[in-house]
Amino acid sequence: MSDDRTSSRLAGLRDYKLLQEQDQSIVWHPYTQMQEYAQTEPIIIERGEGPYLFDIRRRRFLDAYGSMWCNVWGHSHPELVKTIQQQATQLCHASLFTVSHTPAVEFAAALTDAIKQDFRFADEPSSLNHVFYSDNGSTAVEVAMKMALQYQNQIGQISRTQFLTFHNSYHGDTFGAMSASNIDVFRQKFSPSLFKCHHATYPMQVDPDEHESTRHHEMQFEALLAGRSDKIAAVVIEPVIQGCSGMRPLAEDYLGKIKKYCREYDILLITDEVFTGFCRTGPLIASSTELVEPDIICLGKGITGGMLPMAVTVANDKVFNAFNGKWSDFRQFLHGHTYSGNPLACAVALRNLQMIEEEKLKENVKSRARELSYALRRRIGSHDRVGQIRQRGLAVGVPILDENGSEDGGYETRDDAVRICHDAIDRSRVLLRPLGNIITICPPLNIESDQIEDIVTALERGLEVLEKPADE
Repeated sequence: MSDDRTSSRLAGLRDYKLLQEQDQSIVWHPYTQMQEYAQTEPIIIERGEGPYLFDIRRRRFLDAYGSMWCNVWGHSHPELVKTIQQQATQLCHASLFTVSHTPAVEFAAALTDAIKQDFRFADEPSSLNHVFYSDNGSTAVEVAMKMALQYQNQIGQISRTQFLTFHNSYHGDTFGAMSASNIDVFRQKFSPSLFKCHHATYPMQVDPDEHESTRHHEMQFEALLAGRSDKIAAVVIEPVIQGCSGMRPLAEDYLGKIKKYCREYDILLITDEVFTGFCRTGPLIASSTELVEPDIICLGKGITGGMLPMAVTVANDKVFNAFNGKWSDFRQFLHGHTYSGNPLACAVALRNLQMIEEEKLKENVKSRARELSYALRRRIGSHDRVGQIRQRGLAVGVPILDENGSEDGGYETRDDAVRICHDAIDRSRVLLRPLGNIITICPPLNIESDQIEDIVTALERGLEVLEKPADE
């Protein structure tokens, strides 16, 4: 028996060694310096269960960054797995180019109904009634930008070919989405091939209870818009909180001011809710917090509960109607993806949407967000290397200050945050990932109280590495 166990263990080690070598030499990981990666011991995940991921060495890790911010119900949730299995026995894929299918129709109808529910207290009924399918957040934004340009062209505003976005914004890695973004480290190598966008200030309000006047920013925004009102097709914004720039919360009521000026100058408003939507910041639709309905909304990440890749771009009646006509008019939207509206993804997205209501997920996010906020401030908020913690819902950024007390270093000063995250992984088995010098926490939305304590404990312990020399 002992010999059998030894043989099995050695075989497992050989398998791991081979996988490690192949992973480090063949798989090109996103946002990763592969030369550094080749010098580390990779974590190769074998399975997931609830908020935990298990690697092939049988170690358990708490997924505190939600597998890049998309996980809603934890991993391999039985109800969502069953939905995918049932759908797979019926239809795995049929292109929406020629035909339709039940999951695409049912999810689109359910989503527009849910959007109406979120905006039920708005002054006007929701008109976000038209769902265009794609496969990731970047393409959802790309679709929205193309819709806006074609819309303006087809209503006779042919000079409206530009966009106004915001400083520190991130909208994706395809070329249109990159052009709309404003984080230099992601853009600079490609800048000669990007089109120019105008950028306004994104006024940050870290403490939701502290209100500073945004009148100066509002006047700057209006001036930018007014001076180019005959050139700008749409304003693109991440509502509630910017993710990739380090979890920068938007000043309260500012989205409403943006909408007011967009209406005044008849410019479309696009909200990029790929990250903030599907309850990450609380409500299903983040912009509904202020009852500000955009003309076009982009949704992704949590749309399938984190199970399969899918995204949608939802347009209002005004935008959609501008595309109607005869084929020979060429007013149709000539854009599409082979896997647009994939039946497996649509089916699990519909079940995800149903579960959000059945399980009262919004209430859970609100409760867990309060617990996480309290625990972070109590346990690490007074640490001399921790800046003012940024949070909306279960989207959290913990700034790691440099030795001079500054949190403005950005992506160029990530070393200390990386050391803390590595310690959290190695000692506490909690998966965290930094954005520059900001450590992000975006756990599954059904996370439990004891798991929140595990995350905060891992951060608290991780901060101890800052007391040691960097090469230890």
